[in-house]
Amino acid sequence: MRSKRSGRIAACTAVALAAGMLLAGPASADTAPKAAAELQRPTANERAGGVLPTGAPTSGAAKQQKQTLQRSADGTAGVATAGAIAKPRFDVNGDGSDDILYRGFSGRSYLKTSGPNDTPDAEYGVEKARSEEDFKDVIPAGDLDGNGQPELLQLSIDGTLTVVEASVTGTSYPKWSDDGWRIYNKLIGAGDLTGDGKPDLLARTYGGDLYLYPGNGQTSTVPFGARIAVGGGWDMFDKILGGTDFDADGTPDLLATTPDGDMFFYHGNGNGTFAGRVKNGYGWTMYNQLLPLTDNDGTVWVLARELSGQTWLYRGKGNGQLGDRVKWGANWQYTSLFAGQGGIPAHGKSEAMARTSGGTLYGYWGQANGNFQDREQIGESGGFPTSFPLILTSSLDRTSAGDLLYIYQGGLYKGDTLIGGGWGSFSAVLGVGDLNGDGYGDLIGRDASNVLWFYPGQGDGIHFSSRVRVGGGWGIYNKLIGAGDVTGDGRADLVARGTDGTLWVYSGTGSTSRPLNDRVKIGTGGWNGFNKLAAVGDITGDGRADIVGVDSSGTAYRYSATGRQGTSTFNGRGVIGGGWNTYKELF
Repeated sequence: MRSKRSGRIAACTAVALAAGMLLAGPASADTAPKAAAELQRPTANERAGGVLPTGAPTSGAAKQQKQTLQRSADGTAGVATAGAIAKPRFDVNGDGSDDILYRGFSGRSYLKTSGPNDTPDAEYGVEKARSEEDFKDVIPAGDLDGNGQPELLQLSIDGTLTVVEASVTGTSYPKWSDDGWRIYNKLIGAGDLTGDGKPDLLARTYGGDLYLYPGNGQTSTVPFGARIAVGGGWDMFDKILGGTDFDADGTPDLLATTPDGDMFFYHGNGNGTFAGRVKNGYGWTMYNQLLPLTDNDGTVWVLARELSGQTWLYRGKGNGQLGDRVKWGANWQYTSLFAGQGGIPAHGKSEAMARTSGGTLYGYWGQANGNFQDREQIGESGGFPTSFPLILTSSLDRTSAGDLLYIYQGGLYKGDTLIGGGWGSFSAVLGVGDLNGDGYGDLIGRDASNVLWFYPGQGDGIHFSSRVRVGGGWGIYNKLIGAGDVTGDGRADLVARGTDGTLWVYSGTGSTSRPLNDRVKIGTGGWNGFNKLAAVGDITGDGRADIVGVDSSGTAYRYSATGRQGTSTFNGRGVIGGGWNTYKELF
């Protein structure tokens, strides 16, 4: 959802969307629906609670709560071993402990420093390689150049990796940038895995291959050496935690969790490789994000956020296992991104729009707790007549928010800008996110002959490359939706509802010539019970896209993606609330 109208673009930027469609130059749509001049997110206190531990749990920590999920596979107790202290990856105030950088849904970043500090977290300035971009991920890399200050790696949607240096008040301007990183769905600041004193980077491909990029002590030039293959099969994990020494031998290790909630420990061998995995827990599906931390005496922690926004701390035992959890800070439901979080971050959309039969449009901003903030009216009452089809896409540019498009007199518009003509014959138009792997959001359209067409986006929200025929026979579906990654692999997907109420997913391939894989059944009937069905992006904070359905009573339900396959793709439904029959349509 965009906060401002697009404005007119010079006619020389006209583009032909596809053969047989009208050449479209920008044009005024003065008699079309009128978007609000300004739309602001509802205000919220995005600063989260909790005082980071230094040396030992804070005196105000709540009583430890016994949990079965932290026990090792054989139930044995852990005994810490002596060893050198591995350095924290993100110590900006120089006290020897990790600090936390996090971004709220407003786009503002905040810094929580370690130590006995109960003042509100300071807003933190993060310099970007592109000012208009909401970077997809930010990775604490450690002190790459050995000057005493840690670096951050910013990953853009098109796979550009940028190095900035972090201080207490903010970051430096970009020191180095390079592209080519979009072949990976996860980057991990791994600490010094090779024993040469320089922090390293791990990168996982979509196919599950893991690579090590050894640090070389540079930041103004390429900071890593040539990649080294570590192993395959890492696509089985939905969260990977690195850069922290969980067995107290001075070398960082890895913790990784599966979509089923099992946790595994990988011992770092000190030469860039890892020992075989050891199961050290289960039940971790109760958390939507995990974050590793190190304090100033080498004690390691795992911060875990549950759906409500409450967080917990798990203290490492020094043998690859974790102890019982301690209740920590609240109010983390407004955090859209932790620097160094374990899961794949979402990018593109976390909101919904709803239109009344009278043509009044409302926006709902998503939170990380599976629900929405209070609605906000968009534009004038009755300003969006139902005779105009509306499309709320996943982001079509570099910002992480949906784009509102509409069809007027056969033309497809974004704000006042005409994208192209000939769209009046389409029975469905949607923007699911990036299907072909270039980082930019794309469009899909189903024409009057039930042929599906793919329109690769060019990253500016209004220009698209020549369309590609996906295939025919798409009339068997009465609803097509999509706004992000449903399957958990980091690629956008298309969800389709059959006329018999069966739900299917077509996962994204990363290819322009064949953007969708074959369909997989993810729901066995009953989905026709929803008279409104929409993909709202990630509103549960785990990086995966969720679906909202409204039944005949007006009750809205959330179906959260799990990262598992087939009919286990979504969790059982959660109630969002009633009164949604006020609306004629949900986007």
